[in-house]
This record gives sequence, C-alpha cells and structure tokens, in this order.
Amino acid sequence: MRVTGSVPDDLIAVILRHVPGCDPTGWYPEYALPSRPLLPAEQAWSTLMDPKAAAELLNEE
Repeated sequence: MRVTGSVPDDLIAVILRHVPGCDPTGWYPEYALPSRPLLPAEQAWSTLMDPKAAAELLNEE
C-alpha cells in the first residue's frame, strides 16, 4: 500500500486494519519502493497476505 500526501495521523491505521487477509499488526513501513526511493510525504507499508484471501480478491481458486 502506498499513501501520498498529508493525511490524519490515524487514517493509515484505519486503512491497514481493514485490508482483508492481512494481520492488522503485521504491517511494516518501507523506506523505498522496489524501483525508487520514496518521494517527500509518501509512505509505503507492506505485509504478507493470506493466500486464500488473495485468491478471493483476484477471483481465483
């Protein structure tokens, strides 16, 4: 997940808590994206998603 710009302090926690198939306490801030460093005021967070939840989101079995 990537967030750009100024947001209320608690908005990130609310968003991350509602991502299906992910442990709400398992998110970690990233210092760069795979292809570039973060831009000013940009945030990136990552975690592992349950494979079944990912398949459901992608409409796969």
